[in-house]
Amino acid sequence: MEPLVIWSNAKLDDAARAALTEGTRAHRLVFASPVAPAGSAAADVALAEADVAFGQPAPAQLLVTPRLRFIQLNSAGYGPYDRDDLRRALAVRGARLTKSSLVYDEPCAEHVLAFMLARARGLDTAFANALGAHAWPQQEIRARARRLDGQSVVLVGFGSIARRLVELLAPFRMKITGVRRRVAGDEPVPTFVWGTAEAAAALAAADHVVDLLP
Repeated sequence: MEPLVIWSNAKLDDAARAALTEGTRAHRLVFASPVAPAGSAAADVALAEADVAFGQPAPAQLLVTPRLRFIQLNSAGYGPYDRDDLRRALAVRGARLTKSSLVYDEPCAEHVLAFMLARARGLDTAFANALGAHAWPQQEIRARARRLDGQSVVLVGFGSIARRLVELLAPFRMKITGVRRRVAGDEPVPTFVWGTAEAAAALAAADHVVDLLP
C-alpha cells in the first residue's frame, strides 16, 4: 500500500501534534496553513491532494476534493457537514465522514456535574463574592444551598455524554429522566420522546434540565 497523504487543521498542543506525527510516520502528514481558520471557506491546496482529512475541513472544499476518501472530524457535532450535496458527493466517490462523539463523553459529563454541584452549593455566589465585595454572606449562601440527593434532572438529548452523566449522578440518588427524538429502548433511565405528555410532565417537574443536544 502506498503512503497516504493525511491533511489536518486540528488545533493540537505540542504533545498531541507529536503523537499524531509519530502515529502517521508511515504516511505523509500535512498541516493546514494557520492563516485560514478551521472550517473556513478559504481554499487549502494541500487538502485537494489529501487522501485523509482530520479536523474541521471546510464543507465547501469537500465537494471538490475527488481524491479524499476519509474525513475524521475532531468534534462531536457535525452540523455544518449535514448537507444533501455533501452526502451525495461523498457517496459518489465512496468516501466516509465520521465524528468524535465518544471522545467527549467523560470530560463533558464531568463538566456538567461540576456546574450542577457548584450551583446547588452556591459556589458561583461565593466565588463572585471572593472576587468582589468580600462581604462573606455565609448565612445567605447556606440558606440557598441545596443537596442533589432526591432532586430530579431531565437530560435532553441522550447520547454518550448523557449515558456517562447518568453514571456520575448515580451516587446522588437523583430522579433521572431522558428526553430524545427516538427512544432506543436501551437507555438506563426512563426516557420519553420529545413532545409527548410524559416528556412535558418530566420537564415541568425537573429541578435541573440539562441540554445535551448537538
